[in-house]
Amino acid sequence: MKNYQATFRNIFYFILAIQVSLYLFGYLRPSIIYDYLDNWPISILPIIFLFINKSYFKNESLKNYLFAILIFIFSAFPIILLTGVNALTTNSFNAEFQNFELNEDIDYVLSIDIDGSVNIDFFEGSGYKADIINLPGNIGFPEAIESNLGNPRPISMREVSTDRLLKVSGWNINLGNNTNWLLNILSFDSTYYLDSPNLNSSNLIGTGEIFLGSNLSSGDIVLNGNFKVTVDKKLPIVVVGNAEVPANWINATIGYLNQSNGSYDLKVIVEDGSAVIFEEGD
Repeated sequence: MKNYQATFRNIFYFILAIQVSLYLFGYLRPSIIYDYLDNWPISILPIIFLFINKSYFKNESLKNYLFAILIFIFSAFPIILLTGVNALTTNSFNAEFQNFELNEDIDYVLSIDIDGSVNIDFFEGSGYKADIINLPGNIGFPEAIESNLGNPRPISMREVSTDRLLKVSGWNINLGNNTNWLLNILSFDSTYYLDSPNLNSSNLIGTGEIFLGSNLSSGDIVLNGNFKVTVDKKLPIVVVGNAEVPANWINATIGYLNQSNGSYDLKVIVEDGSAVIFEEGD
């Protein structure tokens, strides 16, 4: 019986050690502490019963059952949090919002300036959706400040005051490809999937990866920072400025061309002091 007892106890401690390691390696958000506290009848109460049993009853079978319950609960919570399932973890996932009512006849300037990551992608439709990147970091939850006047019309994404344990590594922003967008973003270790027929001129500052899709129709894209850019082979572009490009691209007077016929649909401007690498995609 003592061997079984030690086994259950050691497995439970091992699970706790794994959670600490996941946090230290940047995978598990410390907000899980609040989720345990919110669900105290199934997470904290068995621990209290363990102490009561140790002090008064000294029932070894009960102790094993309690450790078995804790092993299950403390294994399930990290899985729920890591997979982004909004069950038993409402503290960690209450940041998502959207606006699908934007006017398709108006240009919208999306401005973001954070010391974290921003992942940009597009979906079929109008408007936008915003959510957190489910990784630990120093960035608060997002909110949008919209103007109801003018064309173009500004939309500013900014941080709201967020508890330290709830903070994340950045935001996921999904934009409707029926809305006319101009991007003005400063962020780091970000990912931009740009494949929309309604993207106008954009200014991207910081670091990250950029994917330029075959459906992209855009004004000039200005890059300032360290980026890796993957260009769909079907998208004719010209790169102006000092950049590393594939050997088969043409070094013309106007810049680097990825198509031999000399035409281009998109101009990418690399600012001085930037380190930008271009690659060909599928």
